[in-house]
Parts: sequence; structure tokens; C-alpha cells
Amino acid sequence: MKKITLMAVLFVSGLTLQAQTSFTGNTSGDPVYNTPASERQVVLITHSNTQTINPGDEIACASPTSFRDNSIFRDFDLAVDFGIAGAFEVTSAEIAIGPVTSPAGFPLTVNVYSMTDPFPGSWPGSAVLEGTAGAIITNADAESLLSIPLAATIPAGSRMIYEVMIVDDLTDTNFMRFGANLDGQTGPSWIMADACGAATPMDLAVAFGLPNSFVMNIVGDEVLGVGDNALSKIAVYPNPASDVLNVSVPASLEVKGAILYDVLGKNTGIQLVNGTMNTSSLARGIYMLNVNTSAGTFTKKVVKQ
Repeated sequence: MKKITLMAVLFVSGLTLQAQTSFTGNTSGDPVYNTPASERQVVLITHSNTQTINPGDEIACASPTSFRDNSIFRDFDLAVDFGIAGAFEVTSAEIAIGPVTSPAGFPLTVNVYSMTDPFPGSWPGSAVLEGTAGAIITNADAESLLSIPLAATIPAGSRMIYEVMIVDDLTDTNFMRFGANLDGQTGPSWIMADACGAATPMDLAVAFGLPNSFVMNIVGDEVLGVGDNALSKIAVYPNPASDVLNVSVPASLEVKGAILYDVLGKNTGIQLVNGTMNTSSLARGIYMLNVNTSAGTFTKKVVKQ
């Protein structure tokens, strides 16, 4: 079996500095843009500031020609980070795929857990597997955002843990790294790969000094029970806003309009399209979002960085 190495390449004043670590990846390459968030029809749960797959920024525990056992994770605190207090129904899981070399394809598994204790704790600890699905990864999936149908319900008050797993078949014929970028994130990227010294889930930045952010999303909707105040379930994220502001509105509400005002009360003219607002044209500052719905008007202060 080939030696497992990782090469992180940094460019400083025209010089190339190569450092050997335990994971494969580097910090160069041109970005690949995937399906824009503005085309999505349902709630997107993500810690990624962008959906860019940046060739060269991808990460995996691997040799130059094949991967080892890898599990990567996202820990979503639905109530605190996304304003989702009720149960959450998952409809699909999305994962960015980096470079792929495979003669016949190999399986990739996605798992969604509910968890009441802090992650990772003594993983799996209190984690309960709520749903699982899979796909066969081939060369055609390289540098793409893969969507995998998955049905799961996360109980109210639980954290949602999202795992993507690939298993070494010991043939040294299948190579892949997980798609990532250096555009920042609102929560840690976690990896568990025993062959690279991560016997439990470890934070890429804290444990390995890697700023890379895995692009991992969960798609679904909140379940509203009888007596729920649907207006209070509207969520706006990220806040402070990046170039795309996500507005999550429960399916029970009809949206009649949304207006983003500046500090002088002037309409910015930015439209809500399929749950998102493109704020790339906005200057840094404080704005006020009004969402007019069938249950009344929701108001939220938005900070653009």
C-alpha cells in the first residue's frame, strides 16, 4: 500500500513552500461555480460562506493515487444558528466532490444524525442515525456539487450531524478528495480518518492548521405543529451577510413580498428569489429586511460585511 502524504502548497512572493502533513490538499487553483443558491426551492442548511469548489483546495486522507477511510462532518445547531426550533425534515444532502480517478466507480455514503450532546464529544455518544443514503462516485462527478436524496427527521431541540463517508477498498485504484474552498465558514469542518491520525472527528483548522472549508449542505424544511407561530420561524442567514442572503420561510406561509432597506429607509431594490437575495452589490453596513407574509410582516436587521 502506498505511503499516505498530504502536500499543502503556499505561494509567497513567488516562492513555493511545500509542507508535508497528513492530508492531501493545497491552496491554489481556479474556482468552479455550481448551481447558484438563487435557484434553490427549499431551505438550505450550510456553514459554507460560498458554494465554490476551488480546485487545489480539496482535502482527504489519501496517498497520491488512492484514498483511505474518510468521514467528514458538519455539526448544525438548528435552533441557535438557523432559528429552527421545531422538528426538521431532510429531503436531500449535498456534497462537493473534488478530483476523482476511478476505473469503475466507488460508493459514497451520507448519514444524518440527531444528537443532544455537544459534537463531537465521545463520538458517536448520543448520536442517533436518522437517515442514510448513498451514491456511486465516478470520474464524471469530479469538481461538482452532488445532491443525494435522503429522508430523515431531526427532532426538535436536537443538533443535526451530517457525515459523508468513503471507505478504502484496498485496491489502490480509486482516488478522490472532498470539494472545499478558502472562502470561510460559520462552523468547523470536521474529519475522521484513522490512517492520518484522526481516530475521532477533528477540526481541520484546530487539529491540522488547515483553513479549508468543506462544502456540505442539507436541504429540507421545518415541521410546524398546531399552535406554532409560523412568522417567528422565518430565519435569515448568514448574518452578517455574505454576497448571498438566505431567507428561510416555512412552507405554511405565503410570501407576498420582501424589501431590503438601507439605514436611510431607502429600498435597495434587491429582490427575494427562491428564498435568497443577491447582496453582492451592497456596500458594507446595516440594512433592514421586511418580509411581508400571509401571517404578517417579519422584520430583521441585516449586517453586510
